Amino acid sequence: MRLADAIPLRLTVEKRELYEAQAMAAELPLSTYLRNRLEREDAVMDELQMLRRAVERMTDLAPGEPQGSNGLQGMDGVLLEMLLTLRQLGGAKNDLAQKEIARQGYEAWSAK
Repeated sequence: MRLADAIPLRLTVEKRELYEAQAMAAELPLSTYLRNRLEREDAVMDELQMLRRAVERMTDLAPGEPQGSNGLQGMDGVLLEMLLTLRQLGGAKNDLAQKEIARQGYEAWSAK
């Protein structure tokens, strides 16, 4: 893979130390670690956009569908796929979503 010229990037001291520690744990140079992280985020954003469009299509009322229907029948599979995809992309150590769910007073799902 041919790379373009380097891009200067300024970070807070805390973020730089955090990313350096993560890069070291992954046994990668900092620049490679950050490039990989950005590319993974691009993939996550693409996946989220696809899932968002799928949900929007499913919630649109189909012709002849009763007006009282919300179009959400059969959404369990889509929601489960979104959950599993996001957990896979976020990694096992990413518990921010679960902490937010708990903060809002809900019980977070766990496979344990």
